[in-house]
Amino acid sequence: MVHNNQGNTNNKTSRPNLVIFDFSGTLSLGAVLFSREKTIRQALKDSGFDALGIDDPETFWNDLVIPTWEEGSTTTKGYIRVLAEQAEQLLRSGSNKPDLETIKKASFHFVNAYFSYSLIDPRWGPSFQFLNNRKDTDTVIATDHYAEATGHIIKEVQKMGLKAAPLEQALRQEKFFVASSADLGWPKTRQEFWNILKQFLGPGFYEQILLIDDFGFNEQEDFYGGKTKALKRRQKVSSLVEEAFTAKPGTFPFFLEQAYPNGEGLSRSYPDLIEKAHLFLETHLRI
Repeated sequence: MVHNNQGNTNNKTSRPNLVIFDFSGTLSLGAVLFSREKTIRQALKDSGFDALGIDDPETFWNDLVIPTWEEGSTTTKGYIRVLAEQAEQLLRSGSNKPDLETIKKASFHFVNAYFSYSLIDPRWGPSFQFLNNRKDTDTVIATDHYAEATGHIIKEVQKMGLKAAPLEQALRQEKFFVASSADLGWPKTRQEFWNILKQFLGPGFYEQILLIDDFGFNEQEDFYGGKTKALKRRQKVSSLVEEAFTAKPGTFPFFLEQAYPNGEGLSRSYPDLIEKAHLFLETHLRI
């Protein structure tokens, strides 16, 4: 886990712009669509959780995900392990007591299904190529996520033909970095997350910071609390970024017209919002 690092200082002053993307609900619509009831039920069935007695989304969210989210998203244990441990504890009191290996297998298949949905939408390609072509810009994908997400997101960026790295391996010739709460040990709503991120990106300050984030608005409503809480998260995260980098970020709230659970509405408005976010980048980045 990353906590103290002085960062790589090479060529820092040559990149006055920093662009920060959120992942789930912003770069990846699939991560949100996976949370639909029909998809979750199918994943529980296909993974083997259904046969073990965990067969409905309510049990999955309330008894497995929510109680373990803080640990899973701020430690290196990973989604598979925290899910298996919580499921084993939940099933221990029932009449059917499956062995731990069976539970681990179900957790493995379920998490793989989740990440198979959690892809960077290819329509972000032009924006990423635009950023890659700018010599004055660093790009960070900052996400509250499980430990497995770091390598997964890096592979997604590499599928675009671009270089990416986790913060602890970041080199200045790479312009796309992944900052996960599981690696940094803190969520994005804590000052520590942004302070550690700044340490890795180097001393000094960015003249301009752009933040493209759904602030939880597009994701499962019970988990993040809908638009009111999303607006509060936008204000809080913006303030934390400003405190860490001594620069007030320009924010693009990536709020889809129809939030969870209407997956069809999300899919219709998503490409239009990507185009608007791209225009935001082109308009605000300094020449």
